[in-house]
Amino acid sequence: MEWRRVSDRPAARLVRLGGLTLIGAFASGGIAFLLIPLAARAFVRGIELLAVGCIWLATSISMGKSVWSMVATMWGTAASMLVTPVASAMLWGLVATGALALYWLQRLMGSGEE
Repeated sequence: MEWRRVSDRPAARLVRLGGLTLIGAFASGGIAFLLIPLAARAFVRGIELLAVGCIWLATSISMGKSVWSMVATMWGTAASMLVTPVASAMLWGLVATGALALYWLQRLMGSGEE
């Protein structure tokens, strides 16, 4: 594979670099415009879940539940969330992606032996 010849014109190189900088700046701004509200919403949701969890824990302790019954309830809730079709499809998608990645990694690492 041959490298492209470096341009003898520094002005063209500067214009190309300036254009790439502008494209990068606009792309970064657009991504930030989309992701900052999502990050703020996720932060607020995390705080809400933490507050609900603390209230649930305090209520459980005041009712006299044991630690093991609370752990069993948490595991049961987590398991019931994984049984839903959407979560199951996401897990199978991750398994398929991992298998494909391992296959291509094996092909990439084994290609040097030929």
